[in-house]
Amino acid sequence: MNESRSSPAGGAVARKTKPWLGLRPETLVALVAIAALLVPLSVLSQPADSASPGGYLARLRTQCGLSQSNLGEVDPTSETMRLATLGLKNIAVTLLWDRANHYKKVEDWTNLSAALEQMTKLQPNFYSVWDFQAHNLSYNISVEFDDYHDRYAWVMKGIEFLRQGIAFNQREPRLLGRMGWFIGQKIGRADEKKQYRRLFKADDDFHERDRPGRTLPERDNWLVGREKYLAAQQLADSGAPLKTTALIFHSEPMMTAINYARALEDDGIFGDVARDAWKLAGDEMRRFSVREIPTSWDVPIRLGLREAELARAQRVAEELETLLPGQFKSLETKQRESLTADQKAALAVAPIDRNETQQKTAAEADATLRVTWPIVVLAAPADVREKAKELGKQYVEAQETAEIIDRYRDIVNFNFWRATCEAEVTEPLLRAREATYRAGQEFENARLQTAKKAYEQAFVAWREVLNASPALQGDSLTAEDLAETVAKYRKVLEQLDEKFPKPFLLQDMLDRAGPVE
Repeated sequence: MNESRSSPAGGAVARKTKPWLGLRPETLVALVAIAALLVPLSVLSQPADSASPGGYLARLRTQCGLSQSNLGEVDPTSETMRLATLGLKNIAVTLLWDRANHYKKVEDWTNLSAALEQMTKLQPNFYSVWDFQAHNLSYNISVEFDDYHDRYAWVMKGIEFLRQGIAFNQREPRLLGRMGWFIGQKIGRADEKKQYRRLFKADDDFHERDRPGRTLPERDNWLVGREKYLAAQQLADSGAPLKTTALIFHSEPMMTAINYARALEDDGIFGDVARDAWKLAGDEMRRFSVREIPTSWDVPIRLGLREAELARAQRVAEELETLLPGQFKSLETKQRESLTADQKAALAVAPIDRNETQQKTAAEADATLRVTWPIVVLAAPADVREKAKELGKQYVEAQETAEIIDRYRDIVNFNFWRATCEAEVTEPLLRAREATYRAGQEFENARLQTAKKAYEQAFVAWREVLNASPALQGDSLTAEDLAETVAKYRKVLEQLDEKFPKPFLLQDMLDRAGPVE
């Protein structure tokens, strides 16, 4: 049979071959390639079981601790939901997040809880889901209710939400830290903190779940918050990655202990109980001061070693002076003699009275006069130059380490809190706190003469404290707190129609604080 037929124009047209099973050749090639790839993929992705470690990917997950069993509890429902989304779980979570925000706006708390539950089933190891939505429950939703019992219930829902997250993320210190923050700050700092602290102590259900056998004094929210921070610290110390600022993270046990001691005094609890609370705060302060903290300079530091580093720099400087006697002073004299007449004139003008040109000239002069041991070492005699260079290197290292420690101390107000912990256990400050509290109570009960006497007793005790602690005497926060107390004392005097005493015993602190609004 002829394999071609004539076209209407007389030309020959080749007969088309019928595709196999209706598929084009290139499609068949793609299908064969896919089938071939399935073989190595099935070997690589074979799941592990009791009899076999599984394929390469399963072994890699186990080696790196990435499987759910390594991260925390395994929820069959969660695993099933993630498989059912066919790789679209991130899209599903995004939609659920939008729905959760909608339910919050319309105050549909039942559907909000359901959306949160579904969200955590799909992404149980996503830290932000647990943190953000727990904050929603404890901070944003709780304030929508009028009765403080209902508000407390929603605060605890957020805390319990974090507990669920911790179960699924047992190698995540941040969730334990957030639970400590909510228990401490939300319960202990809210406007309803007196009611919240009382309800928390009486919350048998929470404490039995959290740590059975916890005694009533141990149920203070600040102490329980400290427990969570200590657990988070222990987890981080065991090697769990800490994806937050180490300085702030490791300061929290100290701060919760300080807040616990202050809360006792706010509740009118003094004497040995308050002293023991401040001793606990001091212990946490000392523990924090010797903890190694990583820095952005890649030089780990310990906050308590600043003074030791300065002392080391001083010892090295003395060694250099012995090695290069008089050379530091000689270079200072030489640099001063090299100043121009304009530079000398600019330095002679008080900084506040300098014009713009003089300020610039004085800055140049200061740079010229800045003599350091590393500069002096450059001119050392050849026979001692190597030793001088080594000492100069040690001097710079000690000075720079002290400077880094100082910067990190400022971030957490370390000097103030250390001085506070040291002073608060002393008899004068314990007496001052108790007298101030008693004065406030007497004033509320309209016993003005008794209130006046108590305030004056507190001021006498504060004078003793300040004379013994230059750090507190020079601290602006202490001055502001005292200024607020003095303002209440003024109100007592006004109602007694008496004049404010002059000179006032704490006038230096009032001057430091400035006008009180």
